[in-house]
This record gives sequence, structure tokens and C-alpha cells, in this order.
Amino acid sequence: MLSYAICLAIAASALVAAPIKPYSTIVCPGTAEYPRNGEADMIELRNGDLLLAYGRWTGGQSDFDKAEVWCKTSDDGGKTWGKDRVLIGNEGKLTTFSVSFLRLPNDEILMAYLTKNAKDNCNLWFRKSADECKTWSRRIKFKMPDGYTGYTGMNNARLIRLSTGRIIGAAWEGGVKGHPIIAFSAYSDDNGSTWQKGSDVDIRTIDADNAPGAQEPVVIELKDGRVMMLIRNSLGCIARTYSTDQGVNWGKIELIKELEAPLSPASIIRLKQTGDLLLIWNNNAQARNPLNSAISRDDGKTWENIRIVDIKDGPAWPGLAYTSITPVGDKIFLTYWYCEPTGISLKLQSMDYRWFYEGIK
Repeated sequence: MLSYAICLAIAASALVAAPIKPYSTIVCPGTAEYPRNGEADMIELRNGDLLLAYGRWTGGQSDFDKAEVWCKTSDDGGKTWGKDRVLIGNEGKLTTFSVSFLRLPNDEILMAYLTKNAKDNCNLWFRKSADECKTWSRRIKFKMPDGYTGYTGMNNARLIRLSTGRIIGAAWEGGVKGHPIIAFSAYSDDNGSTWQKGSDVDIRTIDADNAPGAQEPVVIELKDGRVMMLIRNSLGCIARTYSTDQGVNWGKIELIKELEAPLSPASIIRLKQTGDLLLIWNNNAQARNPLNSAISRDDGKTWENIRIVDIKDGPAWPGLAYTSITPVGDKIFLTYWYCEPTGISLKLQSMDYRWFYEGIK
């Protein structure tokens, strides 16, 4: 009988030796009619199809131009896609976009998205579907407590479910009316029917005069039960904080100086095959290019095997950003902005999870 150590060595050898060939495509091209496509999320349906939802803009590329949430499906693992259709029409006076999906224990699908009614008014909404995204329940608004600005947001692909059953959405508020952005967690203990707000996460606790604030967070549950929040900021690297009570209260912010980053959001998941954390972000303090990956085998204490997922010649904005990560079997699907002369396209990459380990020692 082989020893446990030998079995681990064999598994590790197979992990790094597997032949891997990523696949990529422009899944939603930017055009004169639809000049911006992005802020997407994907989910696997019960029949094995993939559903991709994304913001589709008309009339311009601004955050405040008209947009709706559109979707399409693939029945061959993301190689080809069906026709686009409207998933959520423009419910805001300006913009509707930034979609997140989460499969619930009862097999319903929870969706979050944003609407903008004015340049100082943004709202976060939730809906559920019991028929695989064909129809949706009435929308539920996330209500901020009194004293905030009324400009509340959450990035795409930002819903997670903790081992306790609590759902957390990594959200933010402010950036208008002279208030810097603060991060927080929106959490639900009844599968998304009602929501509460966690404590403020304010970057000014480590940089008193910081104007941009703690922007566009993402959260992940750690093996010891804590929740880690990673935060977009203007200080040249990713910031983080921890919660020991499932996202209600957050501790001191610290900078992860080994993870350089521009003013751009990161994405993170736990790989089920290895238990490691996979991070996708821009490893560049100045620009959203290239798009990189890294692995943590110690629950975010250290990071290794930084790889280039994508790189593109062109301007620093909009760059390669607003990623989603969707694991399906042994595949990892990534979506993100990809700027072309015709507009902001949505790019899709698919790779075996072992690609992120190639070259690791």
C-alpha cells in the first residue's frame, strides 16, 4: 500500500504535468450600437447549459449611459452561444447593470444587480428565479440605514454563501456628495429574502486624507471560519480586512504589499479540487493591464505562481477589468472587459484549473 506522502507526491506531479490549453473568445463584442458590454456573471443551469448575463450599453460607454442586463446560453461548454436576450430591462432612469448569481440550497437562483436613477443615486436589488432564470420574483431593494448618501453599489459576481448558510454580498457606498466610498457586507440569513448591513470599512483608518476610499470589495470564507475582504483602493496594492462574525463587523484594514494593484477590483474563489485560493487581478500599480492570477495555499497569507492571464496593448483605461470567476467541473471560466476599437467587448476565457499551477514548485 502506498504511503500518504507518496500519494500526495503523485497527485502533485499529476497536477502540474497535465496538458492544458486555455480557450478564449470575444463573447459579446463592442459595436457602434452596443459600445460597452461587461460587468458579467455566469451560472451553470440544471441541464448543464451555461448562462452568461452581462450589462449591454446603448448610446455611450459611460457608467451613466443607458444599459440593460442581457443574457445568452451555451450548451457546449462555452464554445458557442445562442442569441442574446434581455434578462432585466432598464429599471433605472439611467442604467441597469452589474449582475451577480448564486445557486441557493433549494435550487433557486438568487440574482443581484444595480440601477442608477441619477449621477448621485444608485441602488442594489435582488430577485430569485425558480425556473432557471426564465422568470423572476419581485425585486427586493437593499435599504441603507439613515445617514448615507443613497449611492449604493455592488460589483458583478459578488455573492457568496458561507458554510453557516449566511449569504454575503460585498458592497460599497458613497463617492458622491463629498463622501468617500466605504465598503461593507450586505448579508442575509433567509436565502436572500431580507438583508442587513455590516459595519463600515473605511480606508481613512490607515490613510486619513484618502479621497477615493475603500472601493469595490470582494469576500471569501476562510478555513477557520473568518471572512476575508479584499478592497480596491488608490494606495498601489490590494487592501484586506477580516471578519470573525460572518461579515457583521470588520477589523483593521491592512495593505497586502506583495499584491500590487491599480484602482481596479479583484476577484477570488476557492478551488474545490485543491482547497487553495485563486486570485484574479491586475498585478500593476499603474494600469489595469495585464490581467493576472495567483494561488494561495495558506488561505491568503502568502501568494505564489503569479501568471499572466491576458495582456493587451492600448490605453490604461478601461483595460482588463471587472472579472467574474465561474468554476464548472475542472474548468474555470473568466469574463472581463476587453477594449477594442469598436468598443468595450466582453471576453471569455476557459481553462483547466491546473493551468494556474503550471510552473509551481
